[in-house]
Amino acid sequence: MTEVMEGQEDDEGQDEENLTSLKDEEIILVQNVKESTRNLMDHEKLLQDLEVEGGQNQNWHEQFENVMNYRAVHKKYKESKEMRLKAIRHKLRIEYGRVSGTVSGAGTGKKKVLKEKFITKEDIRDAEPSSPKASFASKRKRYESVVDCGLIPKKISQMEKDAMVPTVLKKEDDSPPNPYQCNFCRLSFTSAAPLVIHLEKHYAKVPEKLECPFSNCGFSANEENLTRHVRAKHTKEQLFTCSSCPIKFHTMHAKMSHEKKHSQPTVWAQCGKTACLRFYQLAKGSCRCGKK
Repeated sequence: MTEVMEGQEDDEGQDEENLTSLKDEEIILVQNVKESTRNLMDHEKLLQDLEVEGGQNQNWHEQFENVMNYRAVHKKYKESKEMRLKAIRHKLRIEYGRVSGTVSGAGTGKKKVLKEKFITKEDIRDAEPSSPKASFASKRKRYESVVDCGLIPKKISQMEKDAMVPTVLKKEDDSPPNPYQCNFCRLSFTSAAPLVIHLEKHYAKVPEKLECPFSNCGFSANEENLTRHVRAKHTKEQLFTCSSCPIKFHTMHAKMSHEKKHSQPTVWAQCGKTACLRFYQLAKGSCRCGKK
């Protein structure tokens, strides 16, 4: 009897240790995901501050690459930790169910109940009845004397079994290759800024003007102007959106020039057609899109 009680106490202590370990790991994972999110926000805030202070200069482009890389790393890190959190919380639900099932039968008279129900092999053999009815009653009593240690297999519903099996919700497609390739090497990029910055690495001394990497173009300029050219003529990136209307622009200069017209309603009027939205001078009467 003493050995059974000690075994139960060991099992309960092990269950409590498992619960504590799972809870601690859950807290640490949540904190790590929050810290990674804060770091990403700090990177993005720094990128905004650099643009406000000096526009999209070389420092801004370098930070832009850092932000894009960190976003990809943060996404993969968050997904892996969320999968682990899901598994931990599932284990916690199971552990809570086990602990509550074993502890619910325990009370102040625990030792007394165990003492009354525990039957030795000698007592069973001596009290073995001869009739079938008495034999069935004796067997039932023997089964009732078994103390539930929490390790006896229990029937699990099909819904719970399905929840235990990981399901692939969506298969991610491979990302397409970067469309804009360097004219010196095989490296390719997703946008104009990192491509132009990369071009400088092919020169022992950076020249005053860099040639456009797109064939049959012939345009050359410094890094900043070449980036604007590539965006406007080749990659067609429209990164700058007007704060007053949905029009997007290739450069910050074009955006600011457009926004200035919003503040001059006595000189400029904006076309009301959604497909146009161009500004026209009030002195000319109407937008040119109606004359086409």
